[in-house]
Amino acid sequence: MLIIDLSQEIFSGSPVYRGHQPTVVHRLKSVQQLPNGQWTFAINALFLSDHCATHTDSFQHMDPSPKAKAIHELPLEMFQGLAVCLDVSVAKPAEFITVAMLEEAAERARVEFSGPFSPKVVLLYTGHYGRTFPKPAYGHAHPGLDRAATEWLADRGVINIGIDCASVDVEPHKGDEWKPAHTVCRERGILNTENLGDLSQVAGRQFWYMGLPLKITGGTAGPTRAAAILLEEEDLETCRYLISLT
Repeated sequence: MLIIDLSQEIFSGSPVYRGHQPTVVHRLKSVQQLPNGQWTFAINALFLSDHCATHTDSFQHMDPSPKAKAIHELPLEMFQGLAVCLDVSVAKPAEFITVAMLEEAAERARVEFSGPFSPKVVLLYTGHYGRTFPKPAYGHAHPGLDRAATEWLADRGVINIGIDCASVDVEPHKGDEWKPAHTVCRERGILNTENLGDLSQVAGRQFWYMGLPLKITGGTAGPTRAAAILLEEEDLETCRYLISLT
């Protein structure tokens, strides 16, 4: 079993979406020995948006309904499961990721979106993180899903869509509909996980995904430690068997 970290680090000045709280990590106290022989402990103070670094959006982020769930109200099952990382690096900056791109990437990955063992989590490798992070260009032009592509994933039972960009929507905005990927996620009850880190090691591969967000009361999102657990075929079969029992 190999575990690959898919998260971005949280550090002072790390890239944030325009208009969001800048990230600050401040050393509040350091380790020191006191005159009486006792020791103090090192402590950091954090000032950050709940959308900083790798994070998973809650439905409150995109839905004005008072019934929309915050991040602490969502079941843990939505943050893990059988996954595939589709290589859509053919999509250029500021270009939509289309159904044709998803279909081609799924064929290359030899993944079937049918039956009880269909991937419930889909990560999208665009290569944007590797090209730009942590330079200012990271927050500028990047690809994102159009409405049809997001619906294509929803129709196949996907419950969590991740991407190595600041948003699952294209940047800068294009087309007639504002934020179509976020809108479909709201309509279909799908999570999106943004600002993933280096996906190159899992591009085109299937694995078990785990991405648990911080349990922030009323959180519009939760900073997330995302990981891919690469399984041997026999381990994958065990996971499929356990899924069949639920």
